[in-house]
Amino acid sequence: MSVIVAVYNREKDVLSTLKYILDNNYRPMHQILVDDGSTDRSLKVLEEFKAHHEASNFNVLVLKQVNQGAPAARNNGYQQASGDFIQFLDSDDFLSPEKFEVQIALMDSEHADFGLCDFEMIYVDKDERVYHCNAGKIRKVLRTHGSFGCGSPLLRRTLTDKIHWNTKLKRNQDVDYFQKAALLATTISYTPSALYTYIRHGNERISMTYNKTNPVYGLRIKSLLEIWKYNRNRYYLLIAIGNLTLSFLRFKIKNTLK
Repeated sequence: MSVIVAVYNREKDVLSTLKYILDNNYRPMHQILVDDGSTDRSLKVLEEFKAHHEASNFNVLVLKQVNQGAPAARNNGYQQASGDFIQFLDSDDFLSPEKFEVQIALMDSEHADFGLCDFEMIYVDKDERVYHCNAGKIRKVLRTHGSFGCGSPLLRRTLTDKIHWNTKLKRNQDVDYFQKAALLATTISYTPSALYTYIRHGNERISMTYNKTNPVYGLRIKSLLEIWKYNRNRYYLLIAIGNLTLSFLRFKIKNTLK
């Protein structure tokens, strides 16, 4: 079991996330923490966590790279992963203590290579919690470009070996990655409970700048075409590419008419 956490300037938040991983019931665990060129004390926090908590059944690897963004950090961390199951997690999010045990047991019983659960989203500025059910999103994600939430999916290594995080995307990186995973999955097992908590900040969300940038439809289409060679779920793959193409055309027409 490998957990990969990309970290950038989260010295005040990342320790809580790491403790949630530490408190998880599943062992053995390989935790890979990738500092993406932080300018605060994030790297020091990661190194101190490793020094205090590493054990024979809880391996902690700390990596440092020049700032390249979360996709590059996740790809870098994945290259060092050794577990049969892969969990990607943001550096300020939380996991339920039983997440891995519950999902892996169900995935084994259903011979699934993609495990999915619900999640809660905490809006920090509003002090609000919202429950998000992923049951109805599976087909939507296959057909279009919805999101499961970065920490909800648990993937087998046999699946993640076929895909990578697209470093050219400046937005929708998780949407792209998990859509490719879902399209290539043999079976998706679903746990109807929130085993992951997504923390949404207000004034520090990178996505706040998305409205000022052009949609990445072209890059998304090229990214999806990379998995065509695996010859799985081509029906949904064609639908997803078609829907992205239509969205791109609508965007172009809208901007032409302005």
